[in-house]
Amino acid sequence: MGLIHRLPESLANKIAAGEVVQRPSSVVKELVENSIDAGATEVAVVIKNAGKSLIFIQDNGSGMSEEDARIAFERHATSKITSQGDLDRILTLGFRGEALAAISSVAQVELKTRREEDELGTLIRVENGEVIEVGKTACEKGSSIAVKNLFFSVPARRKFLKSNATEFKHIAEVMQAFALSYPAVAFTFSDNDTLVMNVKPGTLEERVRAVYNDEMLNGLLPFKAEGEGVVVNGYVGRPNFARKSKVDQYLFMNGRVIYSKLLSHAVFTGYEHLLDKQSYPPYVLFIEIDPERVDVNVHPAKSEVKFDDEQLIYAILQEATRKTLKEHNLTPAMRLPESETGEGVLAALRYALPNFDKAERFPTEGGEGSGGSGSGNRGVGSGNSSRNDNDDLPPPSRYEKESSVAGSGDLFRSLFIDPYKGGGEEAAVGNEGTGAGAESGGGDELSAIPEEGSSSSIPQQVRSDAGEDSERVGMWQVHNKYIITQIRSGIMIVDQHVAHERILYEQALRSMETSMPMSQQLLFPLEIKVPPGEYAMIRELRSDLSALGFEISLERGEVVEVQGVPIDVRHGQEASILRELIDQYREYQEMGKTDQRDMLAASFACRASIKAGDPLSEPEMLSLIEQLFSTTMPYVCPHGRPVVIRIDLKELDRRFGRTS
Repeated sequence: MGLIHRLPESLANKIAAGEVVQRPSSVVKELVENSIDAGATEVAVVIKNAGKSLIFIQDNGSGMSEEDARIAFERHATSKITSQGDLDRILTLGFRGEALAAISSVAQVELKTRREEDELGTLIRVENGEVIEVGKTACEKGSSIAVKNLFFSVPARRKFLKSNATEFKHIAEVMQAFALSYPAVAFTFSDNDTLVMNVKPGTLEERVRAVYNDEMLNGLLPFKAEGEGVVVNGYVGRPNFARKSKVDQYLFMNGRVIYSKLLSHAVFTGYEHLLDKQSYPPYVLFIEIDPERVDVNVHPAKSEVKFDDEQLIYAILQEATRKTLKEHNLTPAMRLPESETGEGVLAALRYALPNFDKAERFPTEGGEGSGGSGSGNRGVGSGNSSRNDNDDLPPPSRYEKESSVAGSGDLFRSLFIDPYKGGGEEAAVGNEGTGAGAESGGGDELSAIPEEGSSSSIPQQVRSDAGEDSERVGMWQVHNKYIITQIRSGIMIVDQHVAHERILYEQALRSMETSMPMSQQLLFPLEIKVPPGEYAMIRELRSDLSALGFEISLERGEVVEVQGVPIDVRHGQEASILRELIDQYREYQEMGKTDQRDMLAASFACRASIKAGDPLSEPEMLSLIEQLFSTTMPYVCPHGRPVVIRIDLKELDRRFGRTS
């Protein structure tokens, strides 16, 4: 007997299923493509247990006769191509005739289908690749197919499926792509009796609004390009709507979603220097081209294609992106509240800053009514009614919590020459009796900041050379970015953004580790409409987001209701921070990283911290630095950037030629 033999049909189908049916989302993709190819204008998708237990799809397409329904479960049986010429000019989403045979070989499948001219429909049940029942049934025009117990006959494949949250996310992303690709088709998508998507037929603009929201639509620019038989329509995003992941980038070719690094790069380079390297603009672009000029039969999932002149498509996308951006005013708009004076401003501040009424008012050098620099009130009650985007900035003193290092508050107060010390009177900063100058007499002269590798992460005591009678030495903000202050050994420069980032990072980790978040309730719950893919991610992250301080309700499918946020989140940033966390989580998943909580803490800290350009009053700077030196590692941010730079007095003397 020879060594080479034919595989049984059932085994061959299972092998083929390894390419066609990789996970539940693959089944959804193949079956929805069949519905669209059948001319359906309504498609309903229902899943249970993330598609592992049930995937049910119903459409109002053309339906099938009993004869066609029987043969549809055989390998390479299709109505979409009949000759080599058809293969060279594919106009449908499917064409290989593999999907139903592959799916039914690894699941229990029930098909009901009826053509408009038939009085009764056809019922077919297939299990493990074998037809076990064929009969007549009453059903609606079109087809419905139920796929139960996916991979029940291939335990090894089922074992390698991911968590329900991950598999649901993949299905949601597939449905989102279909919804954008076919705005004339109505789609509903339900998961365990929760309606996740419900979009009606309409224009592309209406569909983008339905899948996303008005904010996203307002951030998109109409896109149109044409040349040498290629037409491209759709939208590209404004630069300020760029995200940290490619989640909102969609490229369609003749109605088929495709993935192309080269064409994505064409759009990116069209933005020229408007984007950072790690930013990805959203876009929804439709390429229409003669099907003879493109080969879609180059990838098992038909997600990659080959154009006869890819450089032409690249040039069209790149140039049209540049032109679209050039034609629109990309200057960021400043949104001002309707009321900028009196109770309107006070109400806004009280909402944004929960401790506003309790906050101590620090007089400025120009008097309490002065609006000059250094004002602790930032224009409130200063006679200047103007308001800018930084007015919502919460003072760092809001973030004070129990120090992570025992006694670090007192050590901090002994680090600096007291900026509120002057005229022999003791300043009321922190606890009474603390601060530089509170102790009389001499003492060891120790370095203000330990050198790298020092066993102590807390600076040693630094005292003023002039003792209690020293003149007031303050803290200064340079370009609303760096804080400069005098220390015993010279001067210290602090990057305010990364300093606050380090503080929030450790606080966030502590909140998640102890499940005791510092959360503030919103007066009115914030409703955020999210696409199915993001909804899936939020559901997967819900427990950690809750530990971080986000109180979220997911009762309404595509609408996320935010009832509370961490106290460090500024008013108006709730949605953007939530999306930033989702983007970072998606990126970490793709990179195979597992330290989820550390990632969330670092991402949250970066997004919620004060930024370069945010003005700070002197008390706020003092509070920020005090909290910084209460952390376990005040010298680097979570991403490894330096927080503090020290310039020794000897170095300053050398630079100025003061040699002794």
